[in-house]
Amino acid sequence: MDEFHYRIGWRSRGHLPGAHRGLQTGAGFEFVGNRNLTDGGDARRLDIRASLRDPFERWQVRVFAQRSAVPVVLLADLSASMAVQGRFDKWEIVQRFAQALAWSTGRNGDLFAFVGCDDRVREDLYIAPTQRRSALLELGTRLTAARPSARQGAQGLLDAAAWLPSRRSLVFLLSDFHFPAAMAASVIDSLRIHDVVPVVLWDPVETHVPRGSGLLRLQDSETGRQRLVWLRPALRERWLQAIAQRRDELQRLCDSRGRPPLFLEGAFDADRITRYFHAAG
Repeated sequence: MDEFHYRIGWRSRGHLPGAHRGLQTGAGFEFVGNRNLTDGGDARRLDIRASLRDPFERWQVRVFAQRSAVPVVLLADLSASMAVQGRFDKWEIVQRFAQALAWSTGRNGDLFAFVGCDDRVREDLYIAPTQRRSALLELGTRLTAARPSARQGAQGLLDAAAWLPSRRSLVFLLSDFHFPAAMAASVIDSLRIHDVVPVVLWDPVETHVPRGSGLLRLQDSETGRQRLVWLRPALRERWLQAIAQRRDELQRLCDSRGRPPLFLEGAFDADRITRYFHAAG
């Protein structure tokens, strides 16, 4: 099973024990101060030195921050373009990413949730935050039967915030972002209480411009509409510029909202995701 390692730069408010720095006090190793024993302190953590320094001669105990679990959500674009078969099968990569994330959260002691959207939020695919190991098998079964159909858009992403946990979560927004930049900004802004990792899934075919010249048939991966164009050097140059501009546009948009985009181009690579978090840290 694929596995990758993620981390957060904020403190979790969760009560469940886990692997992340938290705001709850309890069994941990991060010293945060002292407390009077009579105020509910743990007598097993009696601090003799602090007690001797107390001018009111009260017994002092050490207080430590508990490592806590966080909700980790996969918010997936299930529009038609996410099922494109180019050099790789994008839908197979979506499934591998989902299963790797579910497995990784389980290994980390976190809660996993899944929200999938095409033109609407897919209630039939929704998995509420859970630590159940069976959620991994459940998700795999559902996604195998849920390959996106033709002419499905991604408008449901705009309504997805209502399906996410009310407290701050780590949210992986998995999409090819083949929709207007204004919509991408609206989707990320609707998730502003969360820590959003934009994962841009592109197949090499989508960023490769054919060489040579001649008549070329193109098909829109979202709508299915076809178009004939005459490929010539000038058009090829504009095409390459448009791809570069789109990449730069997504980079600026995501950077301005807290996290750089994670570009996944080609085969699924769990180590690439781990490196992203180490670079961000």
